[in-house]
Amino acid sequence: MRCAIYRRVSTDMQVEEGVSLDNQLHRLKAFAESQGWTIVIEYADEGISAKDIEHRPGIQQMLDDVEQKKFDVLLVYKLDRLVRRVRDLHEILQHLEKYEVMFKSATEPFDTTTPAGKLFITMIAAMAEWERETIAERVYDNLKHRAESGKRNGGPSPFGYDYNQNGELIINQEEAKWIQFIFNKYKTNGSQNIAKMLNKYGVKTKKGAIWSDFAVRFVLGNPIYCGKNRWNKRTPIKGRNEIINDLDQKNFKSIIPLEVFEEIQLLIKQRSSQAFRSDNHYPFSGIAKCSCCGNRLTGAFKKRKSGGVYRFYKCAGRFAFGICNLPTIAEESIDQAFIEMLDLAKTDLELGDDHEPLGISLQELDKQLNRIKERKERLKELYIDGDISKDDYKKRLDRISQEEDELQKLGNVKDQVASIEEIKSILQNVKDEWHHMSFESRKHAIHSLFESLTIEIVQDAKPGKFPLPAVINIKEYSFK
Repeated sequence: MRCAIYRRVSTDMQVEEGVSLDNQLHRLKAFAESQGWTIVIEYADEGISAKDIEHRPGIQQMLDDVEQKKFDVLLVYKLDRLVRRVRDLHEILQHLEKYEVMFKSATEPFDTTTPAGKLFITMIAAMAEWERETIAERVYDNLKHRAESGKRNGGPSPFGYDYNQNGELIINQEEAKWIQFIFNKYKTNGSQNIAKMLNKYGVKTKKGAIWSDFAVRFVLGNPIYCGKNRWNKRTPIKGRNEIINDLDQKNFKSIIPLEVFEEIQLLIKQRSSQAFRSDNHYPFSGIAKCSCCGNRLTGAFKKRKSGGVYRFYKCAGRFAFGICNLPTIAEESIDQAFIEMLDLAKTDLELGDDHEPLGISLQELDKQLNRIKERKERLKELYIDGDISKDDYKKRLDRISQEEDELQKLGNVKDQVASIEEIKSILQNVKDEWHHMSFESRKHAIHSLFESLTIEIVQDAKPGKFPLPAVINIKEYSFK
């Protein structure tokens, strides 16, 4: 009888376990000889898992040769050398049966010559699959436990970090500056535009490849840069969710502050729900709103026949949803209205600041709060040493705590006044420097200060030989 033999090992470890390719060949030849079979073909897959059969060239060639009827029986050393999934086993057995080829294991009582043999081999294959899935589940549980403890589960070091000799992440200073560049630029740029910048500057990824918008987005969404460990982001299995915890590494240094990382995540979420283009910077896009329908205005441009560029804003309610008739508005019209509005905003802030000037500095407040803290400590020591009674301790502590509360309230008011003064100063600086600022700088300033600006047309644009832009009023505005 013509015999074909099939051998497989998945790891070097199996050599030590006695199932190396050479060892399998020796035993298979001895078994075939004892049965009086003639080995006509040999198949082998080295260093390949039995997880599936599609990516195993040896077994695929064997299945092709079955159709050519090049042998009568297929001989393997053990069943798990051939398959580990019931589905794969059934497919192979059905294929062999179709072309009247038998199957035999040299070390196990499995064959396809009897109905009982077919049933038994199916049961054993099911057990092999169950064992493999149990091992996989055990590995997953171990990795999950490590992740929940803030430990990394291997993998290459992320861009911006390297591993030291102890396997800990340390900052790669050259790469870290580009991480900061990416996070800073995303405030006014899209990921695609940032990728173009990085490639223009000759920056390469960790693998030495050019940057893509996907690579930039991966960096922006990776919490490792603010000191958090992420695991299982890509596993689409129910009940196996992404895990994010503080990284368990004492000497770890973040590249990006947590508040900046969270700000960028919010920005990513906002942009995911609306179109965002960053090749050209439009300061009022996403902030300006239509007074008629409430939808956002987005920036665009057209090239003039006479040369140059006409920059304008259009209402999404009209051009995307067809529910508004607001005409396009020249950017210069909104610029003018915005500059005029800055004075109004400063006045509103002054009117809203109804707090009396405080005759105490923040520095002095801090000193007094520290003294109160010291008084509390001394009072506690007196009580512990038995120098004062419990009732006396409580009365004194209540008086000190009341003084502390009053000082903290003063501090909150002082902070609020200082914040208002800071915003007023920024508004004045934006107004003074507006015509000297780049579109990108204007956009960053507006998006940092304002939540929304509601735009209405007071007077339509005048076309013709001597055109005039529309007169715009910023009807409402809100600070962030």
